[in-house]
Parts: sequence; C-alpha cells; structure tokens
Amino acid sequence: MEKDINAVFEEAIDEHSDMVTRICILMLGNMIDAQDAYLAVFEKLFITLKKGREIGDTAKWLAKVAYNECKSVLRFTLRHREVNLPDVTEPFKKQEEIELAELLFTLPEKQRNLLYLYYNLGYSTKEIAGITGQRESTVRSSLKRARDKLREQYLTTEKGEIPDEKQAEAY
Repeated sequence: MEKDINAVFEEAIDEHSDMVTRICILMLGNMIDAQDAYLAVFEKLFITLKKGREIGDTAKWLAKVAYNECKSVLRFTLRHREVNLPDVTEPFKKQEEIELAELLFTLPEKQRNLLYLYYNLGYSTKEIAGITGQRESTVRSSLKRARDKLREQYLTTEKGEIPDEKQAEAY
C-alpha cells in the first residue's frame, strides 16, 4: 500500500506541479509565498492519500486546495504586497506567456485568478464555482468583467490611450 501512495503522489507532482505553481504565483504575487503554498498543497495531498481518502480528479482537487491555501495565506498575512514581475514571470517559458502574465497583473486579484482558471486551466464556470465557492452566475459575470477590463488594459498598453466603445469593438 505504501508504494501505491508514493507512486500516486509522485505522479501527481509530475503531472500537476506547473499548474499548482502558477496558481500560487498568480494569487500570491511573490515566489517565496508561492513556494510555501505549493509545499502545503502537496503536503495536504500526501496526508489525504495516506489516510486513504478518495480525491477524485487530482487536477481539480489540487487546483481547489491551491486556491484555498493561497486565500488562507493572503487572509492571515498582514503586510503590503509588492509584486516583482521578474519573479512572477519566471515559471512562464514563452514570451507571449510572460506578456500575458504581466498584463494579468494589471487586473484585481479575483479577476486574474478567474481568467487563469478558465482560460489556462480550461475549467468550466461550474467547476470554477466549485473551486472558488462562488455561484456559477457570479463566476460568469466576474469573467465578463475581467475580460472587459483586460481588453481595456491591452488596448491602453498597445495604443497608449483608453479606447472608446467603437475602438474596443474592433478588437
């Protein structure tokens, strides 16, 4: 039984390490807190496996635990956060991913997290509602607001000006 647990645990790390890292970095904004949260997530996975509990879909379980762990870190950390973009963009490999991460950091944290879960990890609004504890309709409306704000930020950085409605519709 011990070997099975270790094999499942190692497989989960191999397959989902990048996802957990990215969730933690995007939510926490710095590498040190993200590393702590990452370790806590996989520690919880190991303890859960050791107790013989079923976790179902490993990726969804890890995403939810990572999200909740990061919320916990943010809730109990009484300090001003400063985001060092080189630290944030470190795990992203392509220039497009780095630029997107930088653009995402212009958004409020909740919107940034929802966009990442929806587009990068491919979760449905129903699954995101389960991960975040929000209602599905709230997730949908928050995603729309986040997309609108991201579009505005993109157009602002590309053109150097805030677009009017007709310019925004062209994109």
